[in-house]
Amino acid sequence: MLPNFFRVRALGIIGNVLEHYDNAIFGLLAPFIAPLFFAKEDPITALILTYSMLVSGMAMRPLGSLFFGWMGDYFGRSYALFGAFIGMAISTFAMGCLPVYNQIGILAPILLALGKMIQNFCAGGSTAGAAIFVLEHTKLEKRSFMSSIYDASSILGALIASAIVFIFSEQEFIEQGWRYLFWFGGFTAIFAIFLRLKSLEVNEFIDLIKAPKMKLLSLIKQEWGPLLSIILVSGFSYMTYSISFILMNGFVPLVSSISKPELMKVNTILLLVDMLMLPFFGYLGSKFGKEKLMIAAALSSAICMAPLFYLLNEASMMIVILVRFIIVMFAVAFASTYHAWAIERVKVEHRYTILSLGSAIGSQVVGAPTAAISLWLYKTIGSTMSPSIYFITVSLLVSFIVYRVSKSEKALA
Repeated sequence: MLPNFFRVRALGIIGNVLEHYDNAIFGLLAPFIAPLFFAKEDPITALILTYSMLVSGMAMRPLGSLFFGWMGDYFGRSYALFGAFIGMAISTFAMGCLPVYNQIGILAPILLALGKMIQNFCAGGSTAGAAIFVLEHTKLEKRSFMSSIYDASSILGALIASAIVFIFSEQEFIEQGWRYLFWFGGFTAIFAIFLRLKSLEVNEFIDLIKAPKMKLLSLIKQEWGPLLSIILVSGFSYMTYSISFILMNGFVPLVSSISKPELMKVNTILLLVDMLMLPFFGYLGSKFGKEKLMIAAALSSAICMAPLFYLLNEASMMIVILVRFIIVMFAVAFASTYHAWAIERVKVEHRYTILSLGSAIGSQVVGAPTAAISLWLYKTIGSTMSPSIYFITVSLLVSFIVYRVSKSEKALA
């Protein structure tokens, strides 16, 4: 039989692959299903409304993180992940069963938004929870590299989703076959069952299960500083991928003659490059320091983002590929050691609640609105550089926060 630590990592990473497939498939299908669920709107408005459903979980992810965080800190990580993964599987499968606007009218987008909200509630307990579960079974000196491997598994889930969407769109089957892509997300439930039955908790956590627990408000008050830093840093990490793999699919066709199927092909290739680069940047983070790598990536992206967006105006496919590759490189460099950085900010007895809550609020308040806000900026200002305004503002703020946290810890040491 495989050792528990290896089995836990394998099951956690496989579950993470499927969970990120579930998360990615909605954003990737948004340009294709927007006309189906908002048939009476113009293309830009329909796309903005569909992207806005990513924001509809703004309340649901934090609520889910509180529920599953409480479960994870009180009863065990595997219990919480089991419930979260099952919920993700059911909600994703259910969205594939929905009728469209031409069948039931305004009820169609309402039900789609409801399905996305339930999915977000469950994702609030799985996204950070699976990382905690994997990294708690990893030696301290190896956490930066394992964090990059875990993130690579997240990209693999998105890569699978992107590849299937590309194949369906190339075969001109996307309008008829989009439901199958949601139904595939139901496989997450299988690995949730294995994860619950075949894994054990780490001794460090078992020793604390029966320890007295703080009330939520007292906990948030005590951990306010780490919580705020997790909110902003995790939100920025989410934002970098939203720019690369969600916004670009809808924005580039608006400012160039490049089609959506062509972009999906580029999407798939860049996701593969992203996944392969993550272990390399994880190694760099282990060697030179997590904070240095994260600050360098955030500052570099802030400097380059406006010129990169300017290049997209009437751009050729080669220019689009170059722009997206550079953005992806910044995203990978920042995200590769994020989980290892985050897990060290919080005590083990509060870890699931604080990291899940911070990640949930950050992804929904800071990260998820990125595509909708960027498109709104473009529609309002009219310049191809205007979508970069929001990103630049957040990246500068995050650079400052990571720097301050690093300096504070050195002063205490």
